[in-house]
Amino acid sequence: MSGTELLEIRQLTTVFPTRRGEVRAVDGVNLRLKPGQLLGLVGESGCGKSTVLLSILRLIRQPGQIVQGEILFRGRDLRKQSGKAMRAIRGKDIAMIFQDPLSTLNPVFVVGEQIREALRIHHIVSGPRWPWPLDIAVRQNEKKRVLKIMEDVGIPSPMDRYAAYPHQFSGGMQQRALIAMALICGPSILLADEPTTALDVTIQAQIMDLMRQINQSHGTAIILVTHDLGLAAEFCDTIAVMYAGRIVEQGSVDQIVTDPQHPYTEGLLACRPRIQQREQRVQPIPGNVPDLAALPVGCAFAPRCKYARELCAQVSIPMFSVEDGRFSRCLRHTDFRIEPHLGWDEIVRL
Repeated sequence: MSGTELLEIRQLTTVFPTRRGEVRAVDGVNLRLKPGQLLGLVGESGCGKSTVLLSILRLIRQPGQIVQGEILFRGRDLRKQSGKAMRAIRGKDIAMIFQDPLSTLNPVFVVGEQIREALRIHHIVSGPRWPWPLDIAVRQNEKKRVLKIMEDVGIPSPMDRYAAYPHQFSGGMQQRALIAMALICGPSILLADEPTTALDVTIQAQIMDLMRQINQSHGTAIILVTHDLGLAAEFCDTIAVMYAGRIVEQGSVDQIVTDPQHPYTEGLLACRPRIQQREQRVQPIPGNVPDLAALPVGCAFAPRCKYARELCAQVSIPMFSVEDGRFSRCLRHTDFRIEPHLGWDEIVRL
């Protein structure tokens, strides 16, 4: 890992055993994240985006497991860390905004105390917990810090909202509370799992503006998981497109939006409604999402691809370097040869 990278994922593979066989929810994913970078992870529901984030924090529940790969955070492989070491990293160095506030926030505790819990667990506010008068001083300092972060994320009247329960918050305020919980310890990386789900467009814009301010003011690197390519293009500087557990294309926002190299990325762009072109119909991607328990040998997108050739269904397509910082898992724009003596899976770029 080079010194400029905060997080590097190498050949990450996460599987879930089922009655129908092993499901490779994440299959050989490679990602790099630099300090302050905004990375969008885009794809249809069920393609493995959220599983990537949970794998980074090692929150995959049994019987699912990470079977291969490295997750290097500042040079340390998180797969090799003990449970105690991971608990010290979660929330403090790498924090996550989960998708559903109602299932994340505990309904029987006030919001302010739920935000303060991370400070208590990681001992962010210094000071002894004993004797009792000093413990009170630490609690007061923690509360001040919570009130400050609630104000920073745009929660009005933080003193009153501190003692409110989650059901007394609107959807947008619940999402802001989750962001406050994630930011309270000053993490280097923020994992945002569709943070604007079920929010109207006005609140969605406010949440995304808030996350951009966090990135600019604190230098926090953010991985944004979303199925909305337009949202990722507006917010991020780099996009990785994911399909059937694999990254199929990666590059800068301008590269992805103006010159997509993979047919799936083309399909996502064609699905976006355009206000300026009222007469033009939205073009859906034909076919169905593949069954992850019965993926084809070759390209998983081949049955839905208008450019597919016979070879696409016969060989495993590697990730090709199109240009500096630009990658695509497609043969259409690539000159290649097959080495028969190495097997049909061996494709070598010319």
